[in-house]
Amino acid sequence: MSFTVVASFASPAHAAAIAPLDAAGCTIRQIPAEVRVWTPELVAEYAPIADAWLGTFPGLKLPRAVLERSERARLVVSSIIGTDFIDVTAASDLGILVAHGAMPENFEGMAEAGVMLIAALRKSLPVKQATLAGGRWKPVEAGHMVKGAIIGIIGFGRIGQGIARRLQGWDCSVITHDPYLSVEVAAGAGAELVPLEDLLERSDVVLTLTTLSDETRHMIDEAAIARMKPGAYLINIGRGGCVDEAALLAALDEGRLAGAAIDTWESEPVATDHPLLRHPRVIATGHVIGHSEELYGRIPEVAAENVLRGLRGQEPLYVRNPEAIPAWRDRLARLAAA
Repeated sequence: MSFTVVASFASPAHAAAIAPLDAAGCTIRQIPAEVRVWTPELVAEYAPIADAWLGTFPGLKLPRAVLERSERARLVVSSIIGTDFIDVTAASDLGILVAHGAMPENFEGMAEAGVMLIAALRKSLPVKQATLAGGRWKPVEAGHMVKGAIIGIIGFGRIGQGIARRLQGWDCSVITHDPYLSVEVAAGAGAELVPLEDLLERSDVVLTLTTLSDETRHMIDEAAIARMKPGAYLINIGRGGCVDEAALLAALDEGRLAGAAIDTWESEPVATDHPLLRHPRVIATGHVIGHSEELYGRIPEVAAENVLRGLRGQEPLYVRNPEAIPAWRDRLARLAAA
């Protein structure tokens, strides 16, 4: 297979995808890890030779201007589930397929983590840990049971539906807001579909699981938090920019919210002096809460398989822009005839 794959990775673990591509006969060109800005020279060096793009492109991203210069490109493969760094709209317009790491180990691991965080916050785990670490045995804030709680999930894709299914049998209620979802799909996963304002006002725990867009940026801001129940909890394991961290910090400090769990941040990596990192009512993690050894083992395998399938003209295992498949097939035909 005489194709060139241009790669850029944030993690050496993801680079394990290179070995099976090399064994299949692909030529691999890696963009140096220290490169963070597309210069005209860089675009001219890599875009025209790319039959496929692979990686996470830390700092660089894959904008329309680069994709337009990628005349040979069949597809772009994100080794992770996120595609925020890829201009998916531009790829679709150009007939370039975007594949990603949406394997079960990813979204099921995130669903497990969501349920874990719900229980940990309702049981006041951060406060109980901080109490003991501060040298006090008892008394300590008791927390609440998950039983009887109303859990609100904003964004009801595979992760949200997985959380709802896992909560069945916990004797709590699940409500969700998702403008792209039907009442029937929500009900099938054990949730009630409601407007966002209703969800914020009713929920004891609010989880944000949305992607980041102009529509969702700071959707949980000061006004949204003011609608939440006094003493409610907020969990953000979707995208950092969906939550206004300054508004969240103020709500925690003023006691309007009882606690929060944050895995995704407005700026990543998060600053080491960020006040939420060591807040006594916050569970803070670095965009890894659903990760597992099982997931890490699958990431390079799936990434390589997505690339090879796309280069062979087969649909990748996990396609981010399936609406572009007809245009992609037209593009493959043009490339084959050239």
